[in-house]
Amino acid sequence: MNEPLDEKESEPVIIPGFIYKIWKTRIKEHFEMEVENDILEVLIKTYYVRSTWKWQRAYKSIVELMLRKGYSKKESDNYAKSIIRMFDANNLRSQGED
Repeated sequence: MNEPLDEKESEPVIIPGFIYKIWKTRIKEHFEMEVENDILEVLIKTYYVRSTWKWQRAYKSIVELMLRKGYSKKESDNYAKSIIRMFDANNLRSQGED
């Protein structure tokens, strides 16, 4: 964990433990779902990266994590698409309110 999301980053991003708890609580409250820490790490890093390709990279990372855990390609793909769609839409809404 805590490795760069993008290979171009020179230093790993360290995410304090309390951030995971905050995000887990918010996801559970708003979306009524549990997310494991490794997938949560990808979402947190992606949320704070300023890049046009960030959600595509997050999608690929989540699919790879799910495949390593033994899920099928179809299950991994569907899960990654749904969670990225949810976070990308939420991110766009919150930016529009500023």
